[in-house]
Amino acid sequence: MRKNKIILLLLIIPLLTGCWDERLLKNSRTVYLSGFDLDEEKNYRTTAVIRNLNISDSSRGERSVSNELVTGKGESIRESSLSIDRGVAGKFDPAKGRILILGNEVAKRNIYNVLDSIYRDPRVNLNSKVAVTDGNANELIQHLIEEEPEKGEYLYEMIRSSEDHTQSPSITLRTVRNYLFDEGKDFFIPYLGIDKNKNKVELKGTALFKDRSFTGQFLSSDQSTLLLLFMEKQSKKAILTDQIDQTRDVSVSYNVKNVSRELSVEKKDKIHIDVSLQLDVDVVDFPPDNLDEQEMISYLNKQLSNHLTKKADILFKKLADNQSDVLGLGRELIAFHPSIWEEIKGENYYEHIVVNPEVKVNVTSSGITL
Repeated sequence: MRKNKIILLLLIIPLLTGCWDERLLKNSRTVYLSGFDLDEEKNYRTTAVIRNLNISDSSRGERSVSNELVTGKGESIRESSLSIDRGVAGKFDPAKGRILILGNEVAKRNIYNVLDSIYRDPRVNLNSKVAVTDGNANELIQHLIEEEPEKGEYLYEMIRSSEDHTQSPSITLRTVRNYLFDEGKDFFIPYLGIDKNKNKVELKGTALFKDRSFTGQFLSSDQSTLLLLFMEKQSKKAILTDQIDQTRDVSVSYNVKNVSRELSVEKKDKIHIDVSLQLDVDVVDFPPDNLDEQEMISYLNKQLSNHLTKKADILFKKLADNQSDVLGLGRELIAFHPSIWEEIKGENYYEHIVVNPEVKVNVTSSGITL
């Protein structure tokens, strides 16, 4: 009996897969932050921050973290990564990357040329954030190395905070790929830059894309918030401020609590799409007060509705000028008006669409907000 068990065990052992594909962390050079640019010869330049974990033998195993800046060049992203791999000790490993930054010139070209090799690597973290910078990614990362103590973590938390305040969309490397292959919807991602006066990297707004390329235009934080509300994508907070009386310098800040959208399509000389937005808001800052009077509430409702409708007109004119269908109107036509879509589909379908936005504000609360 015992002999049979031994023979059975010997037969099973070769079938066990074991850990033949394990990758030990101690043999990897973990990339935390990456950036991509074009050089003068139109070759790709990859800049990466490698995070090193140092364990001291003389201080009872005390651990410290150091960052190493590395760059590589090549005719493709893969070649530039291999260039870095050859120059560092250990294996260049992008598995832990949290932020991917596209330089301005790279973003204006077909960004799938950059992202294709990244998507093909099964070790890449598809939940990484993606952003565009107003200059070179290398310059921005260099600034982080010199000025910001936590490098990629600082950028990551800044983008996460803007998402929580409905100032930029919650978008990752994974979701960007969906938009790249969607013929009826474009996208926008965080737009970064260096504030020379503050000597600090900051979020300037969101970069507008058409198809697979950056249009060169970006939305301010307020415009990004308004656009996200039109998309019915409200996060934890969505605070806006409007100056409702310039002569008396009176402004009001308010937080959007609920949002609902109605959309109607009518075919005339062009495709007219009426988008009506209903916002329920809490007033969070209004020094004149008197918010217990219905007359004041009605006044604010009217003023804020007019101000936001005017801002929406400017916003959608900017989208039309750049042919950037971030709202997904093409997707709406494909789903609910396929005969209209068949008439206008193509690379520049947005030029056949006229958007008429309207915003209605309803002040529902004026108390203390948490």
